[in-house]
Amino acid sequence: MANAKNEKGYRQFEDLRWRYLFALSAIALTIIISQAILQYYISQQVSDSIEVNLSGRQRMLSQRITKSAILLLSTEDSLSCKNYLAELKQSLQEWKRAHEALQVGDQGLGVRGTNNKTIQGLFAEIQPNFEAMVSGGERLVEGFQYGTDDVSDSQALSSILINEPGFLKGMDEIVFQFDRQAQAKVARLRKTEIILLAVALFLIFIEVRFIFWPSAKLIKQNFQQLAEKEANSRNMALEITSLYDSLEKSYLELAEAEVEVEDLTLFANCSATGDFQYFSERFCEVMEFGADKPGNFFGWLENQGYNAKYVHKIQDLVSQGKTWEGDLKLVNEEGDFVWLKLHLVPVLGQQEQVEGLMLISVDETEVKEAQAKSQEIHKEKLEKKLKEQQYRSALILEGQEEERRRISRDLHDGIGQYLTALKYSLDGINEVKSYPEEKRLEVSKRLIGDVIKEVRRISFHLTPVALSDYGLTSVLNKFSEEMTKISKIPVVFENPTGFMSRLEAKVENNIYRIVQEAVNNAIKYSEATEIKISLSHNSKYLYLQVSDNGKGFDYNKLKEDGHFSASGHGIFNIKERVNFINGQFQMETSPGMGTIIHIELPLES
Repeated sequence: MANAKNEKGYRQFEDLRWRYLFALSAIALTIIISQAILQYYISQQVSDSIEVNLSGRQRMLSQRITKSAILLLSTEDSLSCKNYLAELKQSLQEWKRAHEALQVGDQGLGVRGTNNKTIQGLFAEIQPNFEAMVSGGERLVEGFQYGTDDVSDSQALSSILINEPGFLKGMDEIVFQFDRQAQAKVARLRKTEIILLAVALFLIFIEVRFIFWPSAKLIKQNFQQLAEKEANSRNMALEITSLYDSLEKSYLELAEAEVEVEDLTLFANCSATGDFQYFSERFCEVMEFGADKPGNFFGWLENQGYNAKYVHKIQDLVSQGKTWEGDLKLVNEEGDFVWLKLHLVPVLGQQEQVEGLMLISVDETEVKEAQAKSQEIHKEKLEKKLKEQQYRSALILEGQEEERRRISRDLHDGIGQYLTALKYSLDGINEVKSYPEEKRLEVSKRLIGDVIKEVRRISFHLTPVALSDYGLTSVLNKFSEEMTKISKIPVVFENPTGFMSRLEAKVENNIYRIVQEAVNNAIKYSEATEIKISLSHNSKYLYLQVSDNGKGFDYNKLKEDGHFSASGHGIFNIKERVNFINGQFQMETSPGMGTIIHIELPLES
């Protein structure tokens, strides 16, 4: 049954692992595709803006060519003529390169050319005007460089002036067409962004519905199971405490039991000084006396091992005419133990003086042996049951820790990673329609960040990963820092002897749980302004101390009222864990004096 449950649980988490992988892959793929598409459109937008600017520049260059040609023919100053000629040549070169680049592309200018049929048609319409203006400009340049007649120069200028209006009109249409083409691309980009946003939101919905929700239910079930196991552990701890009480009560009942025995019998007569004068057959039978009988009762008791002072007290009591009674443990002549319930009764004379002593007794050896045997049997049964309960409690504690480790691992590796992926997914949403949506997106990102921090905090408190990696000292130091941040109460960790050794995993884990319980109790109830955790050691013992400067309490009174015997109480839980690792627990507290918890743990040599 247990194996089937474990196998089922393993399959569930294996299935979730594949779902996580699918979800992360889907989010990563969506982000990559989105970025690729956006980068493509952005690069197109850059090229379109360059094309629009370059088209506008063509209009400016055509006007500059016209101006330079007019000034070149109208000026008579040789220096000015030279400047206008250089300007005309440069403008013609730039104009021709840009005209060709807008149609077929030019990497140097950052344009890709155009495949738009409308724009290509417009370029075809202005091509004659462009060629005529270029021809006119080049003839002017050649004329001034090599010397031609004025008629040729005038014809070249006329060619430029006649074709300029047609070129400018065509270029206006081309600029407007480039702008319309850029606006259409912007509209497509917006539409694409909306589609990508919808896809991302749909993926988030699918992942929440089919991964987050089942994971949350599974984690909730695990927490419920853990709570049930903790309750069972506490109930067993209570049973162990009850067994201790029952064992003590049984011993008391056996000790106080009134068992029917044979009637009291006269065993012997003695003189006032204790010299034996008569032995009954029953006395001789019980003590296995032969011919060599004891001579004096008081001397015989000392020979049996009783203290001389004790014997003298008995002798003084009976010499005053008072009866002494008590149980005597003796050894008969065969070497066996004999229990006698003895009444030493003084015999008084006419003048109230003690003339003799009567030993009235009964053999209660069988009763004593029966009681001892009964005690031994009860003790063995109770100790056996106690060991079984302790063993079961140990298994439950270990099971609880394993469950905590598994839940912590699932939170950190499963839910934590998935939340991180969700955060990346939200970070990938860059375009929103309105200011309220932008604010909601910021709030969602902040909430996801807070949830990730909370999941990491819960995972740390369930089972600190550093406990197995770096040991007790590092974890207690980290724990004190975390609790200081959470509680706003300074929690100080001290390690005066520099303890850095590693202990058994169960010992380190239980020490951490003890500190966690003690610090949480101090934060909740002590009203302290400072809490200290101190870890020190010598060659034989490890000493742990958790102290606070809070209001303290009357420990003895609460202990008498049974306040610390209830399962679920912090002190009760600490004691159980200390017993589990074979440690010693001690508490110092009083009203107004704070609280100090001492734990002493033997170190293995």
